[in-house]
Amino acid sequence: MRFATATLCLAGLALAAAPSADIFRPSKEDQVKLGQRASESIRKEEKILPDTHPRVLFLRRVANKVLDAIPAKEREKELWKFSFDVIDSKDVNAFALPGGPIYFFNGLIDKMETEDQLAGVLAHEITHIRNQHWASSYADTMKRRMGLTLVLTLLNANDTVFSVAGVADELIFDLPYSRKHETESDRVGFDLVVKAGYNPRGLADMMRVFAKEGGKTPEFVSTHPEPGKRAEAIERRASELKVALPEQRPLPANVRQSANGQGVKAGTKSGR
Repeated sequence: MRFATATLCLAGLALAAAPSADIFRPSKEDQVKLGQRASESIRKEEKILPDTHPRVLFLRRVANKVLDAIPAKEREKELWKFSFDVIDSKDVNAFALPGGPIYFFNGLIDKMETEDQLAGVLAHEITHIRNQHWASSYADTMKRRMGLTLVLTLLNANDTVFSVAGVADELIFDLPYSRKHETESDRVGFDLVVKAGYNPRGLADMMRVFAKEGGKTPEFVSTHPEPGKRAEAIERRASELKVALPEQRPLPANVRQSANGQGVKAGTKSGR
């Protein structure tokens, strides 16, 4: 796993988090701390594009437009510390850490043609954070771990069995979000990009790109349900809107270029 250190850091910190209504669910404050610590680990392990890089500047500009679509009172109450960065890697992926940090890979931006596609993925990741999907998944995982520990104790399992079980359960942190979480992020993210003035079909375009490519599916797409069906669901909602959607805006030339200055291969764009 690319981010094994950050993942273990999250797991260890969450165990020490102050209990909330759900004893296993980290509070918003703890989620922010967890995300910042994990982000520090990622910055030590990965090559991050500088703040002055065109892709970083543009990503943050679009991200701010999406965030501005959230009512100010809601943002103040939520306490999240959003940050947006680009990892210089050809991996086709994007991911959100609890509390606010969001990372895009150069490989994902290479697949994009429009600002609306970028906004769609951003809104999807922002929703994962705002709706506390990581915290929910973590709480569920810890409840299962507690049950596993109880069973092994009753069976008088030895230390070796406990050790193996712990390592296996740790892998749960590598799994995608649940079907419910992904569907919710698609739905809420859709509304967010529309409020921000973007065409929600941009996210559907990205889903279709990955559905055609096959192979390893990016974290933000997941496979529950598969991206082709999710693209269809987004298209249906877009068709049902009572307002006209804007044309998708092409990415600026300096953003369309890869980090080494070479032109990138265009993805699939919907002009509807």
